Amino acid sequence: MSSDPTNIVICPTCGARNIEGTDTCEHCQADLRTIDVPEIYQVASESDLLLPVASLRLRPPRSVTAAATTAEAIAAMQEDTTGAVVVVDSGRIVGILTERDVLKKCAGNAETGSGAVSDFMTHDPVVLRLDDSMAVALNKMGVGGFRHIPIVGDDGSLLGIVTARDVWQWVMGRYFD
Repeated sequence: MSSDPTNIVICPTCGARNIEGTDTCEHCQADLRTIDVPEIYQVASESDLLLPVASLRLRPPRSVTAAATTAEAIAAMQEDTTGAVVVVDSGRIVGILTERDVLKKCAGNAETGSGAVSDFMTHDPVVLRLDDSMAVALNKMGVGGFRHIPIVGDDGSLLGIVTARDVWQWVMGRYFD
Protein backbone atom coordinates (compact mmCIF):
# COMPACT_ATOMS: atom_id res chain seq x y z
CA MET A 1 0.00 0.00 0.00
CA SER A 2 1.05 3.55 -0.66
CA SER A 3 1.92 5.77 2.30
CA ASP A 4 0.02 8.65 0.64
CA PRO A 5 -3.11 9.16 2.82
CA THR A 6 -5.17 10.35 -0.17
CA ASN A 7 -5.02 6.83 -1.64
CA ILE A 8 -6.14 5.13 1.57
CA VAL A 9 -9.68 4.48 2.80
CA ILE A 10 -10.20 3.55 6.43
CA CYS A 11 -12.89 0.92 6.98
CA PRO A 12 -15.57 2.33 9.33
CA THR A 13 -16.26 -1.17 10.69
CA CYS A 14 -12.81 -2.46 11.63
CA GLY A 15 -10.46 0.49 11.05
CA ALA A 16 -8.33 -1.34 8.50
CA ARG A 17 -6.54 0.63 5.80
CA ASN A 18 -7.72 -0.14 2.26
CA ILE A 19 -6.74 1.08 -1.19
CA GLU A 20 -9.08 3.83 -2.43
CA GLY A 21 -11.65 2.41 -4.87
CA THR A 22 -11.81 -1.01 -3.20
CA ASP A 23 -15.42 -2.22 -2.94
CA THR A 24 -14.98 -4.28 0.22
CA CYS A 25 -12.62 -4.12 3.19
CA GLU A 26 -9.71 -6.53 2.73
CA HIS A 27 -9.79 -7.31 6.46
CA CYS A 28 -13.51 -7.68 7.40
CA GLN A 29 -15.27 -7.68 4.00
CA ALA A 30 -17.45 -4.67 4.95
CA ASP A 31 -19.00 -2.78 2.03
CA LEU A 32 -16.93 0.34 1.19
CA ARG A 33 -18.79 1.38 -1.98
CA THR A 34 -20.85 4.06 -0.25
CA ILE A 35 -18.20 5.36 2.13
CA ASP A 36 -17.64 8.53 0.08
CA VAL A 37 -21.35 9.26 -0.52
CA PRO A 38 -22.29 12.35 1.49
CA GLU A 39 -24.90 11.95 4.18
CA ILE A 40 -28.30 13.54 3.69
CA TYR A 41 -28.99 16.19 6.28
CA GLN A 42 -32.43 17.37 7.22
CA VAL A 43 -33.42 20.42 9.20
CA ALA A 44 -33.28 19.48 12.88
CA SER A 45 -36.64 19.41 14.59
CA GLU A 46 -35.61 22.20 16.97
CA SER A 47 -34.36 24.47 14.18
CA ASP A 48 -35.70 28.00 13.82
CA LEU A 49 -36.13 27.20 10.12
CA LEU A 50 -39.20 25.17 11.12
CA LEU A 51 -40.90 28.26 12.51
CA PRO A 52 -43.91 29.34 10.46
CA VAL A 53 -43.79 32.18 7.95
CA ALA A 54 -46.24 33.91 10.30
CA SER A 55 -43.24 34.62 12.56
CA LEU A 56 -42.04 37.18 9.99
CA ARG A 57 -43.10 40.79 10.06
CA LEU A 58 -45.64 40.49 7.28
CA ARG A 59 -46.05 43.44 4.99
CA PRO A 60 -49.54 44.52 3.95
CA PRO A 61 -49.74 43.77 0.26
CA ARG A 62 -50.30 46.33 -2.45
CA SER A 63 -52.72 44.97 -4.96
CA VAL A 64 -54.42 45.97 -8.18
CA THR A 65 -57.20 44.36 -10.13
CA ALA A 66 -56.57 42.40 -13.29
CA ALA A 67 -58.32 45.20 -15.21
CA ALA A 68 -55.79 47.83 -14.06
CA THR A 69 -53.34 49.36 -16.48
CA THR A 70 -49.64 48.81 -16.07
CA ALA A 71 -49.26 52.52 -15.27
CA GLU A 72 -51.71 52.11 -12.34
CA ALA A 73 -49.82 49.06 -11.11
CA ILE A 74 -46.46 50.87 -11.31
CA ALA A 75 -47.95 53.85 -9.44
CA ALA A 76 -49.18 51.49 -6.68
CA MET A 77 -45.73 49.90 -6.55
CA GLN A 78 -44.09 53.32 -6.14
CA GLU A 79 -46.22 54.10 -3.08
CA ASP A 80 -44.52 51.33 -1.15
CA THR A 81 -41.03 49.88 -0.69
CA THR A 82 -41.97 46.25 -1.36
CA GLY A 83 -41.21 46.41 -5.08
CA ALA A 84 -44.23 44.38 -6.16
CA VAL A 85 -48.00 44.46 -6.49
CA VAL A 86 -50.23 41.44 -6.35
CA VAL A 87 -52.84 41.20 -9.10
CA VAL A 88 -56.24 39.99 -7.90
CA ASP A 89 -59.46 39.14 -9.68
CA SER A 90 -62.63 38.52 -7.63
CA GLY A 91 -60.51 38.12 -4.49
CA ARG A 92 -58.29 35.47 -6.09
CA ILE A 93 -54.59 35.96 -6.83
CA VAL A 94 -54.01 35.77 -10.57
CA GLY A 95 -50.56 37.33 -10.86
CA ILE A 96 -47.82 39.51 -9.50
CA LEU A 97 -46.03 42.45 -11.08
CA THR A 98 -42.55 43.05 -9.71
CA GLU A 99 -39.81 45.57 -10.36
CA ARG A 100 -38.07 42.83 -12.34
CA ASP A 101 -41.15 42.42 -14.57
CA VAL A 102 -41.22 46.17 -15.17
CA LEU A 103 -37.55 46.21 -16.16
CA LYS A 104 -37.63 43.10 -18.32
CA LYS A 105 -41.08 43.31 -19.91
CA CYS A 106 -42.15 46.96 -19.79
CA ALA A 107 -39.02 49.07 -20.24
CA GLY A 108 -38.82 50.47 -23.75
CA ASN A 109 -42.31 49.27 -24.65
CA ALA A 110 -44.43 52.18 -25.91
CA GLU A 111 -47.64 50.31 -24.99
CA THR A 112 -46.67 49.89 -21.33
CA GLY A 113 -48.58 52.74 -19.70
CA SER A 114 -51.91 52.00 -21.30
CA GLY A 115 -51.44 48.23 -21.55
CA ALA A 116 -53.24 45.86 -19.22
CA VAL A 117 -51.26 44.68 -16.21
CA SER A 118 -52.16 41.12 -17.24
CA ASP A 119 -49.96 41.52 -20.33
CA PHE A 120 -46.84 42.11 -18.22
CA MET A 121 -47.41 40.35 -14.89
CA THR A 122 -46.16 36.94 -13.86
CA HIS A 123 -49.25 34.72 -14.03
CA ASP A 124 -50.23 32.26 -11.29
CA PRO A 125 -47.43 33.15 -8.84
CA VAL A 126 -46.02 30.81 -6.23
CA VAL A 127 -47.62 31.51 -2.84
CA LEU A 128 -46.96 30.71 0.80
CA ARG A 129 -49.38 29.96 3.61
CA LEU A 130 -49.02 31.31 7.15
CA ASP A 131 -48.18 27.86 8.50
CA ASP A 132 -45.48 27.11 5.88
CA SER A 133 -42.07 26.94 7.52
CA MET A 134 -39.23 29.37 6.94
CA ALA A 135 -37.36 26.48 5.31
CA VAL A 136 -40.17 26.22 2.73
CA ALA A 137 -40.04 29.98 2.11
CA LEU A 138 -36.27 29.91 1.63
CA ASN A 139 -36.55 26.90 -0.67
CA LYS A 140 -39.25 28.48 -2.83
CA MET A 141 -37.30 31.74 -3.09
CA GLY A 142 -34.02 30.00 -3.82
CA VAL A 143 -35.26 27.43 -6.31
CA GLY A 144 -37.60 29.81 -8.13
CA GLY A 145 -35.36 32.87 -7.93
CA PHE A 146 -38.23 34.83 -6.38
CA ARG A 147 -37.80 37.99 -4.34
CA HIS A 148 -41.51 38.43 -3.57
CA ILE A 149 -44.02 35.74 -2.57
CA PRO A 150 -47.64 36.48 -1.64
CA ILE A 151 -49.01 34.97 1.58
CA VAL A 152 -52.50 33.49 1.36
CA GLY A 153 -55.02 32.35 3.93
CA ASP A 154 -56.71 28.96 3.98
CA ASP A 155 -59.42 30.35 1.71
CA GLY A 156 -56.84 31.63 -0.81
CA SER A 157 -57.32 35.27 0.19
CA LEU A 158 -54.34 37.61 0.05
CA LEU A 159 -52.94 38.27 3.55
CA GLY A 160 -49.50 39.70 2.93
CA ILE A 161 -46.32 39.53 0.94
CA VAL A 162 -42.90 38.27 1.96
CA THR A 163 -39.82 39.76 0.38
CA ALA A 164 -36.30 38.38 0.15
CA ARG A 165 -35.24 41.28 2.37
CA ASP A 166 -37.73 40.18 5.06
CA VAL A 167 -36.39 36.63 5.00
CA TRP A 168 -32.76 37.76 4.95
CA GLN A 169 -33.32 40.06 7.95
CA TRP A 170 -35.05 37.22 9.79
CA VAL A 171 -32.15 34.84 9.12
CA MET A 172 -29.58 37.44 10.14
CA GLY A 173 -31.48 38.20 13.34
CA ARG A 174 -31.80 34.51 14.27
CA TYR A 175 -28.34 33.29 13.44
CA PHE A 176 -25.97 36.25 13.51
CA ASP A 177 -27.07 38.50 16.38
